[in-house]
Amino acid sequence: MCYYFSQTKDAESLQKKFNSKLKQPELFTVSAQYNGFEFPDTPVIINSEPDLIQMAGWGLIPDSSGDKRYRTYTLNAKIETIKEKPAYRNLVRNRCLIICDAFYEWQHRGKEKVKYKIGFDDELFALAGIFNQIDDRIYYSMITTEAQGIMREIHNTKHRMPYALKTDLEFEAWLKNEEVQPRFDFSAEAPDDFQLKLF
Repeated sequence: MCYYFSQTKDAESLQKKFNSKLKQPELFTVSAQYNGFEFPDTPVIINSEPDLIQMAGWGLIPDSSGDKRYRTYTLNAKIETIKEKPAYRNLVRNRCLIICDAFYEWQHRGKEKVKYKIGFDDELFALAGIFNQIDDRIYYSMITTEAQGIMREIHNTKHRMPYALKTDLEFEAWLKNEEVQPRFDFSAEAPDDFQLKLF
């Protein structure tokens, strides 16, 4: 599962890439590594306001009770089961784009774990998500799917990967609740500068 990602680009870069305006510039943040278990606010685009980039809390709260205890269990949502799970089934049409420039995953090598930075050569892209809005606050879950390509080699225990999107057409299709295939043509880099790339 994916619990760490980065977004290090400035607001102007995001607005240009996604052809959207930052709603509250004073709340905008960047991070070389967002940690899901800290429930950070990160930039997203929701399908009810596709022309705006907004800050939203990672970790979905599924109902209006505002019970934040849910969030540890809703950082990720499996695409295969979101229509069945009580936390998600009423929110499956509430789609969002989670803006990032990389995500992190660990490969198991015997007793060791090797951290990989994964993305599209440091370019901005999006991870698919679903969201809920409670009292003007947005909370989201990151969609995951079965690992493909290089991700099967890296995430070699649970074989999962985030549902990555790269092009304007893919962004638009996801926000319009259309079918779109996840990307898996990632570049990946380990700390020792060993490069893996799948074309």
